[in-house]
Amino acid sequence: MNAKSYVGILVFIVLLLCIIQVYQRAEITDLTLDRNYVTSSIKKEGQKDSNVSKLKQISVLKVWKDSTASKDGGVIEDSYQKHLMSRLTDSYSTNSPYFDNHLETQRKRHAQLYSACSSMGYESYDSPSKNIWVNDKYKFVYCSIPKVACTSWKSILLVLDGVADSTDQFSQRTINSKSGRWMKQLWKYPIHQQKFILQNYTKFMFSRDPFSRVLSAFRNKLSPNSTFERAKFWQAKIGGHILSRYRSTWQKGDPYDLKFSEFAHFINSGHGFNKHWNLQYRQCRPCDIDYTILGHFETLQEDSEFVLKVIGADKDVSFPSSNHSSPTNSSDESIFTSFYKTLSDKELRDLYQTYAKDYELFNYPLPERLKNTKT
Repeated sequence: MNAKSYVGILVFIVLLLCIIQVYQRAEITDLTLDRNYVTSSIKKEGQKDSNVSKLKQISVLKVWKDSTASKDGGVIEDSYQKHLMSRLTDSYSTNSPYFDNHLETQRKRHAQLYSACSSMGYESYDSPSKNIWVNDKYKFVYCSIPKVACTSWKSILLVLDGVADSTDQFSQRTINSKSGRWMKQLWKYPIHQQKFILQNYTKFMFSRDPFSRVLSAFRNKLSPNSTFERAKFWQAKIGGHILSRYRSTWQKGDPYDLKFSEFAHFINSGHGFNKHWNLQYRQCRPCDIDYTILGHFETLQEDSEFVLKVIGADKDVSFPSSNHSSPTNSSDESIFTSFYKTLSDKELRDLYQTYAKDYELFNYPLPERLKNTKT
């Protein structure tokens, strides 16, 4: 083998190591425990910020009128309804029962959100979340929340951005590790462009019942029985951290058997949030940004189809199946009950208090078991 061959092999090895390092950095970012986030939220809990944030100042599409608010929460402004109508494709009638039903659903969700934002204390932010993605061709803004079908929606964005030919072209790992390079993020735009986008683009986000989402995060990332391809990495970094914190005798190398109750205790103790179980309102900031459409994971297919119609993309792409998104079926009632029955009444109440703002803002009902427990 001559010198050129050795050089070629060496270059190949260096490139391979660089690629591996990029993936590892993406995984490390994914695994970050944001302790500062928890500390700041504890300090601000229950406080109402009298200052209007920069985001609020540049988000001018107001959905609700205080002066005409009715007992059930409010009345949609003409500008909001006209915006939806103007964005719907010409082939779709805005006078149809389909449109009326979705408009009524949005009216109720916005009413609850507006009421909660007005009455409760919440953190106010000066810059957009890094979870907010922009598509200039179809003029929309999407805020992604992990464990709320975000991989499915990112795969749609990749198609609409012209990066992918279909929603199943890339794996879940590829989509989530490279989305920051392949897709546009609102925070990277100059301020004057952010203002224009928030004023003129359709903005949407999806939320999920907080307890269902927490369970999904545990079963996907940290459960000993997880089938997620990177679960071992998560278990070593975060699962091991939890075990060593709550089991005095547990050491690295011992059998990994983290329980859901230990994960709940970890969350309730405020030692660190990861984006996969951090509060949803902190990631999308709906009290600062007036989202045009508030989707729910529980009505994912219907709401997603409506969003695609509103942005005029329903002829170009369909909402994908969950084949590439590591579904855990954590919303299934029997699975949900089997895990949550391992929590004591106090642990359940504490967990609810941790996610109380998500429950109130996104209009999710009090968990059935909490209705029958003493406060």
